[in-house]
Amino acid sequence: MKVQRYYWREIARETTRRFNAFATSKGYPSGREGRAKERETHERIRGEVLEEIKTLHERSPKYVYQEESDESVLTANGVKVVHLPAQYVSVTGVKHARIKAVDGVPVSVEEWVAAHFERDGWTVLQTESVPFHALFGTLMWLLIQDPKDLNVRMVGFGRRGPLPPGSSETQIWTGLPEDFGAPGYSTRRAKAIDAHFRFLPDDKEELLWIFDYWVEHSTSLREYLWAHRSEDVARARTLLQVLPVETTKRTLKYLVEDYWRRYCGWPDLFCYRGDDFLFAEVKSSKDRLTEDQKRWIRDNTASLRLPFQLVKVIRQLTRLHIPDGVGEEP
Repeated sequence: MKVQRYYWREIARETTRRFNAFATSKGYPSGREGRAKERETHERIRGEVLEEIKTLHERSPKYVYQEESDESVLTANGVKVVHLPAQYVSVTGVKHARIKAVDGVPVSVEEWVAAHFERDGWTVLQTESVPFHALFGTLMWLLIQDPKDLNVRMVGFGRRGPLPPGSSETQIWTGLPEDFGAPGYSTRRAKAIDAHFRFLPDDKEELLWIFDYWVEHSTSLREYLWAHRSEDVARARTLLQVLPVETTKRTLKYLVEDYWRRYCGWPDLFCYRGDDFLFAEVKSSKDRLTEDQKRWIRDNTASLRLPFQLVKVIRQLTRLHIPDGVGEEP
């Protein structure tokens, strides 16, 4: 399980490469169509890749499994922990924890905490990682897909969302550097990265104008990054409107330095009120931090420096049961 969690990117990339070669040899128009009819073959190839990566990890580990306790990470990084008592409810057929809201309707833990902040006058945006990748894809596409970069080549991938009206194309082709997302990319492209950040304006209104102008141009890159929906762009734009420009640039630099390793672990909520803002990770009573979240907390202390707190929703003793269909998500 640890190999799969740490090496997920390598496993997915090599499995896709091998299966696409197999699908081509069998005459399928794309790997996506081949996978729909050759599921057993895809699983067999993935299993082979997984075993090979296990062997490589034993010989020369790329990642170190150093699992520090939640308490140790939070204490070492000075994270403020807020404890909020709440009445949990069980809803038949709903797996994730639900909490009794003010109006009695069961809501998710994140929704309940968002409502708590909103009662204190904050505007709350549900984030996790996707809005940051939409922000990155929009403001960094000109660098990433630079035609002057000799390492950029055409790659194809399956469309992330539904087909546009009138289109039957399930495959998207776009330009990407061979080393995109790896630490070596930022080293190889250090001068171009510096030049790109000098090009991005320090004035927020100008940066917002560039963001709006580049949304369409960045479509294929954002789809590759799974940040392609209109709501992803809207949330990214809200981040851009609220965050100071230097904070936005620092976040983009953080991502471009080691994109795939920093892809996950971002906080659940972004809260802002006037000139104040903060990020909050929400955990229910028994939830623990993932390794990606622990890494993000360490990185936030070291380089991002975003105001951040952990909100733990403590279970009250009384537990209610809600019958089928009441309060379930639409």
